[in-house]
Amino acid sequence: MSADHIRGSYMVSFLRRVLNLIGIASSILGSPPTVSWLLQNRAARVGQIALTKGRTPTASLYRMYEYFVVGYTVGLRTEIEFFFNQPTWAVAAIPDPDDADPQRYAILCVLPHYLVKAFNRLIERGLPRGSPAIIAGDDAEDELRNRAIVLEEEPAWAAKVPPLLERLIIPTLGGEPAEGSRSERFLSMNIIAEEPHVLFV
Repeated sequence: MSADHIRGSYMVSFLRRVLNLIGIASSILGSPPTVSWLLQNRAARVGQIALTKGRTPTASLYRMYEYFVVGYTVGLRTEIEFFFNQPTWAVAAIPDPDDADPQRYAILCVLPHYLVKAFNRLIERGLPRGSPAIIAGDDAEDELRNRAIVLEEEPAWAAKVPPLLERLIIPTLGGEPAEGSRSERFLSMNIIAEEPHVLFV
C-alpha cells in the first residue's frame, strides 16, 4: 500500500470525525441535526440518546424527529410515551417550530399526527393522559372510567407546512421503503418513509 493511499485513508477518516463533531456541536449550540447528517451518521446514531436536549414539547418533538430519521424505533416509542406522560402537554398546543430547514419542518409537521393516533387509542380505551403507572383496585379503575374523554388533536400549524418541492427518501436498513409499507401521511409531504411504529402499550 502506497504512502499516498495511507495518507488519503487517514484524511477520509479525519474528515468523517470532523463532520460528526460538527453535527453534534450544531445540536448542542441549538441547531438540530439535518436529515442528511442523521442519515450519513445513521449507524452511529441508532441506539444513542438524541442530540436534542430539553424538557419541553418542542424539544421532545425534535428528539422524535431524530429517532425517526435514523430508524431507532425503541427511541421513538420511548419518547412518545414520555410525551404522553406529560399531561399538561396537549398535542394541539405544541408551538410551531417554524423551522428554517424545509426537510426538518416537513417531518416535524407530520409527527403530531402519530402522537394523536397513539394517544387517542389509549384514551378511547379508558387510559387518559396523567393516569397512574399502576392502577390498583376497582376504585382506581372506576375513577379512570368516570373521567371525561378528552381526545388529542393536531396543532393548527401542522396543516400549513407546504410539501417538499424535492422528494425526500428516508430509507430503511434494506433501502427504499416498499410501496406497501410507506406512510401515506409522509407521502402527502413528498417524503417516502416507512409507516412508523408508534403504539407503545
